[in-house]
Amino acid sequence: MKYILIFSLFVMLASCQSKEEILYQQYVVEGRTLYEQNCANCHQSNGQGLRDLYPALAKTDLWKRVTTQQMVCLIKQGQRGEIKVNGKAYAGYMPANPKLEAIDIAELVTFMQDSWGNKKIYTFDEAKAALKNCR
Repeated sequence: MKYILIFSLFVMLASCQSKEEILYQQYVVEGRTLYEQNCANCHQSNGQGLRDLYPALAKTDLWKRVTTQQMVCLIKQGQRGEIKVNGKAYAGYMPANPKLEAIDIAELVTFMQDSWGNKKIYTFDEAKAALKNCR
């Protein structure tokens, strides 16, 4: 009975949203899970980073300076060498995420943008095209 009630509530709420809004919310939810599994250990669940070791993703200039294309490549291939965030240099290492597919990266970027950037879906097709251009 409990599950039927929850399912009915979900159906009612979903019917009030457009297909695009439902997809956007799905990407955000899936992206949050991927973030917690792959990013939060260093960048923290709230995106504040870890002091002098790992840069923050929340409330940073990163979203204005780094294009989505660059972010996709950073996520997939990792980062070696210096990166500046809010004027502070970080010389750490970010491991690559070779197991993440285009859909995973689309969901991850959508979640991060929703949380700390702009509220726009980053689609599977955009991620797939961006991954082809990573060097």
